Amino acid sequence: MNNPDLEEVDFTPEEIALIRPRLQVILFTIFLNIIAVIIFTFLPWSDWRTGMALNLVDNAILIAFALIRRDGMMGRLLLYGLIVGFVELIADAWIVDYTGTLDYALGGGPMIWRSPLWMPFAWEVVAIQFAVLGGWLIDKYGSKGLYLAGLIGAINIPFYEELALKTHWWAYSGCAMLLHTPYFIILGEFFIAMVFAVCCRFVDTKRWSETIGAGFMGGIFILLCYAFAFSLIEAAGL
Repeated sequence: MNNPDLEEVDFTPEEIALIRPRLQVILFTIFLNIIAVIIFTFLPWSDWRTGMALNLVDNAILIAFALIRRDGMMGRLLLYGLIVGFVELIADAWIVDYTGTLDYALGGGPMIWRSPLWMPFAWEVVAIQFAVLGGWLIDKYGSKGLYLAGLIGAINIPFYEELALKTHWWAYSGCAMLLHTPYFIILGEFFIAMVFAVCCRFVDTKRWSETIGAGFMGGIFILLCYAFAFSLIEAAGL
């Protein structure tokens, strides 16, 4: 229930009671991922398999929560996130082929188009995390919550980007970077996190058509956010 127009949606007491547990399980997956990725940096054999394994664990947690708690919202979020993840393949291809800054050869393993097999599921989880967290922040702080979601996204998501080199998942080169992460990626993920927060409103309506639409919107806006950030960094001469 992260929709600011709550009077438009008829929420049951059971659905309202799930807001806090849902946020808690999302925060758990965020902290779990942070800890897991740090551990992976110390494993010399880490590659695409550790990325896939982490996303399978994340999905198992979220699916189990949806089933055990009978949370229809989480079910819709899983569909929304899955659509985001596969549409995001377009953005990945653009970064790999157009900007020439991203190389997935480091991680090895099977590919979908220009991305590792597990990448759609990684974005699925991130899209769900920032829809729930961002939606909650908007509910609590209004428009300030939207920018706060963006700020958290610009820290949390690039955290994985930065450590991807050490976990042997992917590498960036040929552009201005903060340590090992391009400036345009960090800026783009500020905007992307805000988009995911807004997407929560559509998933919250209980209409599957809007959930599907939110998934496509989220995936397309990943490309638009990266492209916009890339153009800004280029214009700045960095």
